Amino acid sequence: MSPFIRRRAFTLIELLVVIAIIAILIALLVPAVQKVREAANRTQCLNNLKQLGIALHSYHDAVKKLPPAHVGGNAGYGQPSPPDNRTYFSWMTRILPYIEQQVLYSRVNFNAWPWWQHPINETPVPVLRCPSDARGELIGSYGGDQFALTEYLAVNGTDQFAFNGCIFVNSSIRLTQIQDGTSNTLMVGERPPSSDLYYGWWFAGSGDAPYFGATDVCLGLAERQSPGGAQESFREGTINDPGNIHRWHFWSMHTVGSHFLFADGTSRMILYGVGQPAMNAAATTKGDEPNTLP
Repeated sequence: MSPFIRRRAFTLIELLVVIAIIAILIALLVPAVQKVREAANRTQCLNNLKQLGIALHSYHDAVKKLPPAHVGGNAGYGQPSPPDNRTYFSWMTRILPYIEQQVLYSRVNFNAWPWWQHPINETPVPVLRCPSDARGELIGSYGGDQFALTEYLAVNGTDQFAFNGCIFVNSSIRLTQIQDGTSNTLMVGERPPSSDLYYGWWFAGSGDAPYFGATDVCLGLAERQSPGGAQESFREGTINDPGNIHRWHFWSMHTVGSHFLFADGTSRMILYGVGQPAMNAAATTKGDEPNTLP
């Protein structure tokens, strides 16, 4: 008798069954992994906003007011007078020392035109980016110059012409001026950079005329492009946006809503279905509206 035992090999059908089982297991595993990853991204995004909240409060403690969205803009719209001569430097630039970017801040020349102070202008700042945005470092380009972008814009109020939020062009709001209560008033929200990577400059951004910073460094909850123009609403958006429509309203890379920072320093997710009236009320500092946000 032969000492060797002949073993039966896999048949083709058995091999296909094994492959099919593996494919099913992978199909079940991928969504679970994606959910875990998105949950981690949402946690990090919330933490970013909390860090910005701490920084804004620290800035307020030092300067006795919140920073303006930026200083400048065209005259004739009833905006406040410039609080200083740091023209077009964003609110994010002003709080750099409070988000562990003291070295970067020390290199800023506030006596010079902000465009183009390289390499500061093109330096990505991690706390200013949502990890759910998979577009890399978010570096835009204009006329051969590069600039870094942000995922978080200050809430300028109802719109850029209302001057009724926490942080808007030439603003100098004190926390004690927020009559609706800091826990009821929005201060910063999510809005991914535009699809062409042109709007959303963190270092110094003017937005379109009249250069009040809208869609670059700040945004209203019912933003409008002109004083009598149509107002946008808080809703879902997409980076597949050739017309750059979605740069005019708050939205996020998360599936059900956007994270917002409140003036008391807390941050949380607000769902898209909350309703525009509630968002408008939460955007202002002295509307004396009831708090209807969930």
